[in-house]
Amino acid sequence: MPDAFSRFVFEGAGVRGARVRLADAARAIVGAHPYPPALARALRELAACATLLAGSLKFDGTLIVQLAGDGPVRLVVVECTTALALRATAQWDEARVHALGDAATLHELAGGPGAARLAITLDPRTEGAMTQGIVALVAGSVSQLVEHYLTTSEQVASKLALEQAGGEVAGVLLQRLPGSTAQDEATWHEAGAALDAADMPVLGLAATSNAGLAALFPGRDLRVFRTVAPRAECSCSPARVEGALRIAGQQEIEAALAEQGRVEVVCEFCGRQYLFAPAEARALFAPQVGAPSTRH
Repeated sequence: MPDAFSRFVFEGAGVRGARVRLADAARAIVGAHPYPPALARALRELAACATLLAGSLKFDGTLIVQLAGDGPVRLVVVECTTALALRATAQWDEARVHALGDAATLHELAGGPGAARLAITLDPRTEGAMTQGIVALVAGSVSQLVEHYLTTSEQVASKLALEQAGGEVAGVLLQRLPGSTAQDEATWHEAGAALDAADMPVLGLAATSNAGLAALFPGRDLRVFRTVAPRAECSCSPARVEGALRIAGQQEIEAALAEQGRVEVVCEFCGRQYLFAPAEARALFAPQVGAPSTRH
């Protein structure tokens, strides 16, 4: 299972964790558009974070991670459902991003804390209202930024490690549960120190192997829950595109037909192309058989 997510707990201690490895999913997300290397790196890490957070929640819906700023990368959006279906997109100034080089930091890509921000939104699938937390971009890495968000916005002490190699990303998230004891404090600091010292080979093994996880936290009794496979999956569809065209209106569709001879829609997430010949596009606005009459 190259793509994997699971939760775990430290038995007898108020510390919980989650682990993720994105291989095929990371490549599919980054391969959907010609992302510059520095932006691709940030996208992979934000996708790993979204998976860790969505998979750890008792929630039915979609978790949306949004990074917005005034830098060369204006916007990054990563969506992860609680079934761990991922998709992502970004808006960037190609010349400015390339000028920064492949090792550009998050601050350089998105802008400083005065303008850039991280927002995490929970969008329920059925009942309930959307909720959102926002923090300024005060950290230079994705892991530090998400740690800051969880500690300040969610009031949960958290440690996060992310590493990349060969187009894959691995990550481990630790969180200290509320009301923990002094003994839990010792476990928390020991586990956090082990996570700080971990490199990609260690994190990669810990993300997919129970033996690797035990090696990351030696001497600790861990209970690991069922492993599931995250996947890159876009929610776009012909029906949704047709609905969007109807909302755009017949006048705009006719303008597109006059200019291009057809209507073309490209999904900003997965890059899938939807083409409508003139007759197909105009048929979207034809009266539907069986529809109530609008005549008086």
